Order: sequence, then C-alpha cells, then structure tokens
Amino acid sequence: MEETLLLVDDESSILNSLQRLLQDSEYRILTAETGRQALETVRQNAVDLVIADYQMPGMNGVDLLKEIRAMDPEIIRIMFSGFSDKEILADAINKGEVFRFVFKPWDDHYLLSVIEDGMDLRRRRAVSWLDFQKQLNRVSLETVMALAEAIELKDPYTKGHCSRVRDYAILTARERGLPREDFFHLVYGSLLHDCGKIGVSESILLFKGPLDGDQRRLMERHAVLGFEITSRIDTLKTASRYIRQHHERWDGNGYPDGLAGEETPVGARIIAIADTFDAMTSNRPYRNGMPKEKAMAILAENAGSQFDPDLVDIFRRVMKDRDPEEIRLQEINGNADKNAAILLVDDERSVVSAIRRSLFDKSYKILAAESGQEALKILDSEEIDLIISDQRMPEMSGVEFLSQARIRKPAAIRIMLSGYADMNAALDAINEAGIYKFLVKPWDDLELQQTIDKALEWRRMISGTYTQEML
Repeated sequence: MEETLLLVDDESSILNSLQRLLQDSEYRILTAETGRQALETVRQNAVDLVIADYQMPGMNGVDLLKEIRAMDPEIIRIMFSGFSDKEILADAINKGEVFRFVFKPWDDHYLLSVIEDGMDLRRRRAVSWLDFQKQLNRVSLETVMALAEAIELKDPYTKGHCSRVRDYAILTARERGLPREDFFHLVYGSLLHDCGKIGVSESILLFKGPLDGDQRRLMERHAVLGFEITSRIDTLKTASRYIRQHHERWDGNGYPDGLAGEETPVGARIIAIADTFDAMTSNRPYRNGMPKEKAMAILAENAGSQFDPDLVDIFRRVMKDRDPEEIRLQEINGNADKNAAILLVDDERSVVSAIRRSLFDKSYKILAAESGQEALKILDSEEIDLIISDQRMPEMSGVEFLSQARIRKPAAIRIMLSGYADMNAALDAINEAGIYKFLVKPWDDLELQQTIDKALEWRRMISGTYTQEML
C-alpha cells in the first residue's frame, strides 16, 4: 500500500523544495498551505506522516499537529522551525505532539533520514495494530466457537449445522461482494444464529414431529434469546442483529420484528437462506434430508416472499456445482487447512523429528530450521501459515525470533515450545512476539495436533481466506 506524506507550509518555495527533494521517493506527496487545508486533507485521505511549519498564519504548527493527533494518533508528526522556536517545540515534543522537529535551513540527508525513521515507526505501529486486531478476533472467535459447541450439545441432531450455515453464508457473501469488514460479523452471526436454543426446553428441541402452535411460539423465542445473549458483547453487536432477524421474511411476515425487504440486514438475509437450505437437506429424527435439487426448487419458489430474490439467485449459482454432502464431510473431518505450511524452529533435530512424527498423517508442508537466523531466511522466501519455535536456542532466543517473525509475517500463527518453566519467557512471548499458545516440553501429541488445527482454523477466518479453496 502506497504511503502518504503531507507537507504543510505557507511558503510555496518551501513546498517546492521539499517536493523536489522527495521526487524520487515512492511516497505519495500531498501539500497544504494552511492548517485548515491540512486538516481537510487528513479528513479526505489516509495520511501516514505530516511535516508542518511552525509559524503559519491562522493556525500555528503545534496547534495543527495537536488537532491531527486527536483525529488520528497513529499519524507521524514532524515539525519545521527556526532556532528561535526551539523552546516551544521542545515542549511540544515532551507533550507528545511531535515526533521530531527539524531546524531550518535543513540538511537534506538528515531530513530524509528523519522521514524514513518516522515511516518505519508508522509501519511498526501498523503491524502491531493489525496483530492486536487479530488477537481480539481470536478471542472473540474462541468465545463464538464455545457457544456454537454448547448449542450442538443441547441439540445433538443439529451437529455441524451452525458450521455448515457459516460455510454456505460465506460462499454467498463472497459472490455477492460483501465488504471484507462485514465478514467477521457474518461468521459470528452464522455460527451463533441458533444460540438462543440454549434457553429452549429440550422437550421442544428434541420433539419428534412438527410443533403445535404453543410449541412453535416457544421455539421462535430462540431468535430473541440469542440476541439477548450476544448483544451484551461489544464485538458481537452487529452479529446479534443477524441472530435476532434471521427468521424475518422478505414480505414482512417473519419474526420477531416483522421486518420487510431491506429493513432486514443483508447478513441476516444471507443466513436465512443458508439456514433453511441446510435444514431441508439434513436428516432429522422425524424425516430424512431432501435432495439438493428439491431444496433449491423450494428456495426458488419462495424467492420474493420468504427470501431476498437476488440472494436466492446468488445462492443457487454458488451451490450449482457443490455437493452439500462434501461440505458435511469437510465439517466431520475438520476445517483446518491440511495443506498449510508449518515452520519448525529448534536447535535439537530430535525435537523436530518428533513433531514431524506426530503430524505424519497430515498433509502439511513442513519446513525446519535449527536457528532463528535460518528460520528468518525461510520466512523471507516462503509463505508460512504457522510457526512453532523453541525458546532456548543459541544466538537468538525464541522470543527474539518470533518478535521478528511477527513483523515479517504478521498473519502467521506463532506457537512457542519451551522445555523449562520460565514464566518470564512466556510473558515476553505474549507481549513481544504475540504468540498464540505457549506449550511446555514434553508435549502431548494430541494436544499439539488440536492446537495446530484450531490455530489454522482461526488463521483462515481472521485472514479473510476462509473457504477460499471452495471458490
């Protein structure tokens, strides 16, 4: 992604000089001659670094950078000034308003180095923020998966239903062109669309036959109960609406709110189709699942009344050449990416060999390194999905290696394996290297396999590549 630099000075000659200095750089250069112009530019553009003069009419540089900091504290702020302003500017730095200040007239080499230092800090901050978001998403997804498992324990006849609805929903959303930022909400909402069934009596959930009026009304409460459970969790606010409204109808005759058409969020409309299709094609205690073709015909018959007609067309298109049974088998066999690339880092070959043996029946691409330096070279040349590293290694510790790996491959899941009970190392690994799990040697093979499977599942969800192989 192109990095953007904003130059702010009321003297056009200064702006011209700076532009000439930076003309061979790869930065996108924007300019402004007043503080107000600069603020408007920041509002309309993704800006990474600002260089502003101090003495400007209307709004001085310190006030400008203070406002920019309030708008986006991650933007790097550099100030130009004369020597006479050094006390003011020193105070600005101390208060956190300015990253650096450069005296006029400037030295070109020095200024370029300051800009590069600022951009490097911006890049590191961006990586850290990305990783932080991913950590939040992992925590959220862990909660979601636990709730989904609780639903299936309550109603064993729907085992795998929530995960299949997720798969169908994602396929439909990708074909429709749903914005990437909405996918997390759709994943959460589809996995948890039935979580309100936790509050429904098992005598109703497990009833072997069609429900009567009173039973149906109690069953229909699950949409509201699910909303009440999930709406209290900040990261599930949007998903909670999908959960509440996935039984609304296009014609307004659904429940619980009687919404019609596009009053129902698109995520809920997608889940409604995916949910109904899986219910029709899955076996129930009182009936066998119907063939895919018949289920598709029923969806088409109800397009424009029960379902969004455009979304039905999309769903039928993406499912045309797909077998629901294959998706069911995928769920039974696990969703972790069997072709993932795993990097093992340990100075003891016996450890690497032992991990390879524990994963012998998997089809993972396994790479190995005996040192952090060797592993970093592999990261520079290979796409890696998951890293397992020892802590105690010569020249570079596991924490040091994983911290660098975090910058080079932020999307790779990081697991630390340690042969000794060192809590300081564990804390460092969490804080500095952003690890996913800390496992102690000797490990349990089953635990290691399950940890790897879950880690890869989460990576696929978080990275937005989930079910890409089905497309």
